[in-house]
Amino acid sequence: MSSKELILKLQSYSPALKVKVVLLIFYSVGGVVAFTPLNQLLLPFTPVLLTASFIVLFSFEENRSQPFYYWLIFTYLVSFFVEWHGTTYGLLFGEYVYLNNLGPKVFDVPLVIPINWIILAIAGFNIGSSFKGKLPLLPIALICSVIVVMLDVLIEIVCEPLGFWVWDDGMPPFKNYFTWWFFMSIFIYLKLKYIPNRNNLSIFLFILILGYFFLQVIAHNL
Repeated sequence: MSSKELILKLQSYSPALKVKVVLLIFYSVGGVVAFTPLNQLLLPFTPVLLTASFIVLFSFEENRSQPFYYWLIFTYLVSFFVEWHGTTYGLLFGEYVYLNNLGPKVFDVPLVIPINWIILAIAGFNIGSSFKGKLPLLPIALICSVIVVMLDVLIEIVCEPLGFWVWDDGMPPFKNYFTWWFFMSIFIYLKLKYIPNRNNLSIFLFILILGYFFLQVIAHNL
């Protein structure tokens, strides 16, 4: 296929498909670069990629109603407070410190971290939406939160070499995953109950993020 034919083919894609192609390219490049020395040069741009991903995800929300904005603010502030409490006292997650590759911090918490919570909560909600009417909302939220926490399990393997965060004991305790699961369940449940609008991009984005960190894990364990 010539470059002209490729351009014409891309122009025929729907806006949603074009966005997915662009995201796929960015995350794929990041995953491939993980196997090269360029990885350390690109990692400081992680907060830029996450923020851009959130903006695109936000634009795909079917109904940006007032309750949705309340949910966004609530999720951001609560997750920020939980992270602040975690880094300050070590009671919720364990003893850990954020490093520099996640961008600017306030009270030792990177501002992009609550955005990550939101991205994952929206993904968990959309996974759970398929089961609405078949199961009560609470079990759906609890199960979908487990799926989301599986991503954290993956990230924890490479969090230190990626320059994201480091644990005082070298590895996260069980309560780290429990706290993630507990609060993520709350965020997903509230969205299932009060803001049931779907987001057709969120699951695709979640798979891209999962794939990206899977490649990072492989690259750092070769």
